[in-house]
Amino acid sequence: MAHVETMSGRFSRLCARPLLALLLGALACGDGGAMNPPATGTERVPGDPRIPAAANTPADPAPGAAEAPSAPGAASTANASEENVAQNPILQGGESSPPNAGTASDDRAAEAPAEDAPASDPNGPAPTRESATGPGPFPVLTVSTGLRDGPEYGSQTLHVPEGAPGPLASVAIVPGFNTPESSIQAWGPFLASHGIVTLTIGTNNPADSAEVRARAVLDALVTIQAENVRAGGPVEGELDLDRLGIMGWSLGGGGVLAAASRTPSLKAAITMAAFGPGAQFPNDQVPTLFLAGSADTSAGGQSQGMFASLPDTTPKMLFEVRGGPHEVGNDPANAGGEIGRYGLSWLEVFLVGDERYRQFLVEAPAQASDFQQNLSGAP
Repeated sequence: MAHVETMSGRFSRLCARPLLALLLGALACGDGGAMNPPATGTERVPGDPRIPAAANTPADPAPGAAEAPSAPGAASTANASEENVAQNPILQGGESSPPNAGTASDDRAAEAPAEDAPASDPNGPAPTRESATGPGPFPVLTVSTGLRDGPEYGSQTLHVPEGAPGPLASVAIVPGFNTPESSIQAWGPFLASHGIVTLTIGTNNPADSAEVRARAVLDALVTIQAENVRAGGPVEGELDLDRLGIMGWSLGGGGVLAAASRTPSLKAAITMAAFGPGAQFPNDQVPTLFLAGSADTSAGGQSQGMFASLPDTTPKMLFEVRGGPHEVGNDPANAGGEIGRYGLSWLEVFLVGDERYRQFLVEAPAQASDFQQNLSGAP
């Protein structure tokens, strides 16, 4: 920069000379913007994830594996067998072609008057259907050691978006009956890649009840809060502790609804094939998304009753995937990525507060056998 300043001063003196000198120095009086150095890249999240192990030990295979950044969306839905996934087109994807976005033709675009570029949005580039469906822009760091030992749950993995601007919203996810943390872990890297800190957990006992799972997912939020003040932790001082959400699959989904009913301060909740025959939640004030499958032989049809039991004053949505099995909501890549798009958009609107994602919520999913919602702005 010192060299640029010296040259700029010299150019100024040239420009101050009489007209004949100006002719000789005309090239030197041009725009010097090209000499400005490029902007620096995004900083990494402070802190070293390689920290002493906590009492919580992951129940999944490969204990003691080194922590390393994972590719966004790389985790798989472990509770469904590989054979089931290979044979089920709903789990593999195959979304119908999206409706025409209605973009202007090239001719009309050419005729449109030039306008000043809009000011950049503090939330980043405007989301598109594609960006809301696939992995996000941030690399993901996974941490399973050094975390608080939550007494109400077992294993745990923190998924952290590296370089995402804070303060960051957070969500905790609990699995279903007799299933490990890995059954819902695909949501961790997906949500973190979009800037949402995510803690996936396992239960103390695979047969824990819905009520025990409700306590587990709320205890996981306590661990997230502790991470905000843990010296040297990857999200130290980076969290917005007023923006907390919860998610759960099957019996864990029933636990999420129980937890939300008594914790109105939560900003968002998502259930995947929630299990709770006849359960009613008339006191739930937390915006809640129900993901379900029409071919679910374990909890089929139950989400409809739970959805109806929530008061109409609570923002709510039901997305049942046509032909979807009990596991259809466990991986954001399922149903051609529609599971991820609706799950992410729900959290972006109600947890993060980014209204730009509402446009993806008020359109009917291509693979829905049942779609109900009470959001404003719906068609």
